[in-house]
Amino acid sequence: MEDPAPRVERPPTIKGSRRTHTKSRQGCFECKRRKVKCDEEKPHCSGCAKRLIPCQYPVAGQVSRERDAPAPVLRPEWSHHLSISSPYPAGISPRDHGAVPSSAASSRSLPDVSKSPVLPLPTRGVGNFGMEDMALWHQFVTATAATVAKAGEKELPLQALGCDYLMHGILATAALHLAYLDPAQQDKYNYLAAHHQDLALGPFRQAMSNITPENCNQVFAFSILMVVFNYASFRSPEHLLPFSNASSYKGLSSWVVCLRGCASIFQQAGSHIMSGPLRFLIAQEDWTSSFTAPPPRTPPTEDDESLQYLSDNLLGLPSVKSSTTVEAMEAYTDAIFRLRRLLAASSQTTDIVSRRAMSSVWAATVPDTFVWLLNEQRPPALIIMGHYCLLLKKCDACWYMEHRAYDLFEAVRQSLAEEWLPYLEHPLRVFKGRS
Repeated sequence: MEDPAPRVERPPTIKGSRRTHTKSRQGCFECKRRKVKCDEEKPHCSGCAKRLIPCQYPVAGQVSRERDAPAPVLRPEWSHHLSISSPYPAGISPRDHGAVPSSAASSRSLPDVSKSPVLPLPTRGVGNFGMEDMALWHQFVTATAATVAKAGEKELPLQALGCDYLMHGILATAALHLAYLDPAQQDKYNYLAAHHQDLALGPFRQAMSNITPENCNQVFAFSILMVVFNYASFRSPEHLLPFSNASSYKGLSSWVVCLRGCASIFQQAGSHIMSGPLRFLIAQEDWTSSFTAPPPRTPPTEDDESLQYLSDNLLGLPSVKSSTTVEAMEAYTDAIFRLRRLLAASSQTTDIVSRRAMSSVWAATVPDTFVWLLNEQRPPALIIMGHYCLLLKKCDACWYMEHRAYDLFEAVRQSLAEEWLPYLEHPLRVFKGRS
C-alpha cells in the first residue's frame, strides 16, 4: 500500500486586522477594557506601566468597572508620595499646593486639569520630551541655572543627560522661572512645572532608596532643585512655618524637609559629592567655614545685638528656664550661634547665590531638637525663627525667594502671643510696612 500524499496545511484566512491573544481572566481592568493580553505583573502590569496610568486588578466579589470608561491619564495630582526620610514629605505633591512663584500670585493655584481637560499641553511619560521641553531646557541653561548655583548652567545639565528624573526636575524649575517672568502665561508654565516635577518623583524615590557613588551626584542635584521648587511654590501660611495645622498634612513643612533632606543625602555620600563634579554646590564660597572660623572683627550689627539679647534675656526668663530641658536649652543656644555666624558671613558678600546657600544651611543644620521645638510652637523657637527671617531677607532679590522673608515673618508674628513680641523688636522694625 502506498503512503498517502502528505497533507498540505493551508494558512488560516486573516479576517480584519485585530490581534489575537490568549484570554487573561485575572488581568487588570485597563487591559480588559483595551482587549489586550495582560501580563498580570503586580503591582503594575507592563502595559499600564508603559502608558503611565493606574493599574487596578479585580478582587473577589468586586464588580467590574464600566468597560467603556478609560483609565485616567496621570496628572500632577497623582504624585508619588515619599516618606519623611526623603527630601519630600509624605502626602505632599507639587499639585497639592500649586506652584506660584511670586507673592503677587500667592493666592492663585495651579489650574485644575481634571476639570479643564482642554489644554494645549501634551502629557508625556518619564523620559519622553518634546519641542516645548527643549524651550524649557534652553531657559534653564541660559538663565535659570545661574540663579540656582554658580557653574550650574554647565554641570547640572551634564548630570541630567543620563538621568531622566533630574532632566524633569530641570524642566520643572525652568517652567517655574518662566511662570515668574511671564505672568500672562503663568497657568501654562505652572502646569508644566507640576507635570515635570510629578514625573520625576517616582524615579527619584527609587534612587533615594539606594544611594551609591554612581548616582549620588544626580540625587543630590535633584534635591537642590526640589528646594528651589518648594521655595517658589508653597507660600500659604500653613506651609511657611516648619509645622502645619492643615488637615491634609501634619508635620514639617515641605521646604524644611527639602533642606534637611539635602543635608541627609550629603551625610550619606558627602565624600563622593565633594570629590565629584557637583562640589560647587557645597563649597561655593568661604562661607562654608562660617561655623568654625572666628567671626570677623567688626563692630556688632543690630542683627547680632538682637540675637545676643535673646541669649542673655529670653533664655534667662524664669518661665522659659522652668519649662525647658537641658537638651532644649542647648538646641536654642546652638540655633542662635549658627544664625549669628551666618548673618555675619552674609554681610561680607553681595552674591545672591551665596546668600541663598547660607539661608539654606541654617534650616538644614539646626538640631533636630530645635525643629521639634518649632513643631511644638515654643515661643523661644518661634522668636529665633523670626530672626532667621533677617537672613532670608538678604535673598529677596532671588526670584524664587522673593518676599519669602516677609511672608514667613508674618506667619511667625501671628503665632506669638502679645507678651513675646518685645523680643522681636529689631525684626519688627526691619519688616515694618512689608510684613
